[in-house]
Amino acid sequence: MAFKLSTKCRYGTRAILEIAKCYGRDPIKRKSIASSQGVSQAYLVNILISLKNSGFIDTVRGAHGGCVLKRPPSQIVLFDVVQALEGSLAPVDCLENKNACDRIASCKARTVWKELMDAQKKVLCSVTLQDVLDRKELKDFDFCI
Repeated sequence: MAFKLSTKCRYGTRAILEIAKCYGRDPIKRKSIASSQGVSQAYLVNILISLKNSGFIDTVRGAHGGCVLKRPPSQIVLFDVVQALEGSLAPVDCLENKNACDRIASCKARTVWKELMDAQKKVLCSVTLQDVLDRKELKDFDFCI
């Protein structure tokens, strides 16, 4: 569902960002990703399989093995990662399957759901992994009104 990303998607995004930090250097070990992100190795394995099957990462075997990005972080947009981990971002089935509802032609709300989906896609397509890595962390901040 588009309104709330799954745990798999949130952890998967954090994991691929850990891998992206090491782009062009040695592979990062699964244990290191799990430790730095507070994710169990067992759960992380499933996430890494999804990322590998989607063509984002590769695994290197051996003592110096681990995970590596297959493309530079600047060439991977968040939309593709989220879609690989989450599946469709359509908030209603009729946006992707016209046979899902017999009211498509007269449904006024469908246009709003389409705008929602398009807005999500626009934001996620405009941000690469490198963009996220380059952002400063907001630790403690105050709001003054």
